[in-house]
Amino acid sequence: MIPLCSCSLSAPSRRRRGFTLVELLTVVAILGLLAAIIVPTAGSARAAANKAKTRVQFNQWAAAIEAFRQEYSYYPVFDTTNKVNGGASATASGLHRFYDVLVGKRRDGTALPAVRAGTQPNPPPPEAQNLRRIQFITFTDSDLVSAGDVSAGYNTAGQLNFLRDAFRSTDIAVLVDKNLDGVINNTDYPTKPSVSPPDNSGVRLTPSTIDFPAGTNSTGGIRAGVLFYSAPTGATDASQLIMSWK
Repeated sequence: MIPLCSCSLSAPSRRRRGFTLVELLTVVAILGLLAAIIVPTAGSARAAANKAKTRVQFNQWAAAIEAFRQEYSYYPVFDTTNKVNGGASATASGLHRFYDVLVGKRRDGTALPAVRAGTQPNPPPPEAQNLRRIQFITFTDSDLVSAGDVSAGYNTAGQLNFLRDAFRSTDIAVLVDKNLDGVINNTDYPTKPSVSPPDNSGVRLTPSTIDFPAGTNSTGGIRAGVLFYSAPTGATDASQLIMSWK
């Protein structure tokens, strides 16, 4: 018979030691470095996506205005401030010339009122411009300021239901070729409207002469029928404006 082994069992393996303070600090430093690299990259990608989306919006709006001109042989007049939301009411049933003229009805879906007899004010009301109540564009919820935008601090309660770009900016300039000569220049707009970014910084920006050449002849201005521009979040210089022609 083979005798049982009298040797004792081996001692339990030593418990694995934890991380040292130096190792933990090294891991934290690496994570911080990765975050410093990834976060700005993600922010830049988001800003680039918003710029692209805003340009798509501007192109769609410009196409609707051009369709209006083809139908009526003149460009619509939105507001004396040359802003998309100029003179607009925050109430969906209230006046919003840009929206009402291009959609042919109010933002709440109600019909435009009948055209009043007599001389029209300047600018004329939407019903006196889009006489046939033609819908030239369909705006989506993402084109309009929501209660969520207001609560997030991007806009004030007085801008609810205003049109906005992808940066949630409601301060959007719109220029049209007033004299139909194929160029928007100083003849059409001796003074161009300034716009502010949606972060309430108080900065006022206007396209520079590099992006919008000065002049009243063929050497000045931009060859286009409709132009838009707005300032993205954080903009501090005219070169940062989002311009439909750039």
